[in-house]
Amino acid sequence: MTEDWWNKKEEDNQDQEEEWTFLGRERSFWIVALVFMIAYGFAVPYFKSNYTEFSVMTLNTQNLFDTFDDPKKDDKAYLPIELKQSKTHINACKKIQVKSWKDECLYLDWDNETKDIKLASLVKNIISYDTNGPDILALQEVENINILKQLFDLLEPYGYIDYELLESKDYRGIDTAFISKFEILDSKLHYISFSGEFEDKDTRPILDITTKINNKNIKIYNVHFPAGYHDVSMRIDSLNMLKELLNTHKNPTIALGDFNVNTKEDNKHKIYQSQENVWIVGHLFGCNSCKGSYYYNYGKSWSFLDTIFLAKNRSISFIPNSVEIHKTKENSYLDTGKPIRFNPISRKGVSDHLPVVARFKIN
Repeated sequence: MTEDWWNKKEEDNQDQEEEWTFLGRERSFWIVALVFMIAYGFAVPYFKSNYTEFSVMTLNTQNLFDTFDDPKKDDKAYLPIELKQSKTHINACKKIQVKSWKDECLYLDWDNETKDIKLASLVKNIISYDTNGPDILALQEVENINILKQLFDLLEPYGYIDYELLESKDYRGIDTAFISKFEILDSKLHYISFSGEFEDKDTRPILDITTKINNKNIKIYNVHFPAGYHDVSMRIDSLNMLKELLNTHKNPTIALGDFNVNTKEDNKHKIYQSQENVWIVGHLFGCNSCKGSYYYNYGKSWSFLDTIFLAKNRSISFIPNSVEIHKTKENSYLDTGKPIRFNPISRKGVSDHLPVVARFKIN
């Protein structure tokens, strides 16, 4: 039953989304960590100081949840099966209208072992870029600081020294987060306001951090804008909010994350192109041979849901040919390049999004 509903979910879940556009047992955690370190070698820690070049990666983690039931979050799908036996839980799941999501809520066993394998797959994917991973890692779909700290602990041997997640009002519990090889000096959340008939709608806020690289204070915004089944005006409003934030200071600035702009609406409204008066849009600047970061089975099309922006004329530049889709044999199919989403039954794959990476030079 478990494998059947998950396989059906793999197809239904994307179709549903596209038609509208998981401290547990410490033993399990450290076994996975030890195996990982043995398999890939202990990295030599190194610390950043006066660097004139640095790299970034944005990665939507696809539901990075811990195994605890948080009553303030809609995390009921990503719990161990033993926590799903109460009538309260079962009745709550039965209210879910989308069958694949309902089955996930009822039957998915998100136990410590599955969670730890998910973490290990993310780490392997991250550090495979640029030997020891990007200097700054922007993540989306992270439940809370607890699971972020577990990921950070696995990445710390590779030179990472700081991390940040500020709990937002997002009920589902999929926040944005940073893990960095530079100290994070400051952080805040910016909530997005929508116009017209959507003014009462809520979404994930923009996570804003400041870090210092080569004696320059650099602003970095991590975004996860409304999904494609929401009206396109909500993504446009979100981008306008990002421009407003940029205009409040003169710091060198990067914005990256899951913008959720699909190819169809981008072609129609020229959404990314319209940002080029203030931003250099990564996949328009480079990545000419890249198909996209996300593949829609419904419609059989690629989209740059994820990308990297750089503010113009602020003492930082893209290094030529550095904007890439980071593909590995674990995160994408060799023949098609499509992302291999993490499957909690087979415990294979990484995410339904591919990472986007870039390198920058401080001028």
